Amino acid sequence: MKIKITSIITLALFLSALLSLSAQESKVEWANPFPKGELGTSYTITPNELTDNQKLFEIKKNKIEVLYTWKGDEAPFGMITTNKEYSHFNLELEYKWGERKFAPRLEAKRDAGIVFHIKGEKVVWPTCLECQIQEGDTGDLWVIKGPKVSWFQKDGSEKLLDSSGKKTYIEGDKYGNHEVDGWNKVRVEVRGSKSAKFFENGQLVNELKDFLNADDTPLEKGNIALQAEGSEIIYRNIKIQELK
Repeated sequence: MKIKITSIITLALFLSALLSLSAQESKVEWANPFPKGELGTSYTITPNELTDNQKLFEIKKNKIEVLYTWKGDEAPFGMITTNKEYSHFNLELEYKWGERKFAPRLEAKRDAGIVFHIKGEKVVWPTCLECQIQEGDTGDLWVIKGPKVSWFQKDGSEKLLDSSGKKTYIEGDKYGNHEVDGWNKVRVEVRGSKSAKFFENGQLVNELKDFLNADDTPLEKGNIALQAEGSEIIYRNIKIQELK
């Protein structure tokens, strides 16, 4: 009986803590990390020198159109990156693919992505972790140029992904493709260097934990960026909830 009572008390305390955290999160305001008209103060665009007034990204209220006004058959890759660093946060957005694709990915799947915990220079591509946005593969994990993470495989076991050498790692989604025609919703939950979860249309797709820099120090925070990778795409209803 004592064991059962102790177990019940422990479960009750655990549920109470979860409810308390949920209540705290619900009180935290959401903000737009890419406000219109604040280039140079809130965000940067890479590459920043394009000819003939070509634009990779065009912000219209809380919507970002990627490559919709682009002229020509070839387009560079790029990022729109927050100048602020984030550590503990929830990020949500919706995306929809356009019609056009550009060389060098003219024959490839439509591709884009959300990258976070960016460290160092804002180049294409930086040291970071990525929640992939790609036709049929949204929620895949990329570990790029330095970080090490533990990735939960489909059988529940953990796999160390170490990109501190020459290799950049990609791992597939955990629970399959949840993309639909039209608008899709992505949610990325990041808790410092401890954990991250990727969701598409409400379904958990990937889970990882224990983020380290190449020198084995905790990868606790960094900038966030949205990618342009040769395909028309619209991001809308972009919002971030920064947590303590």
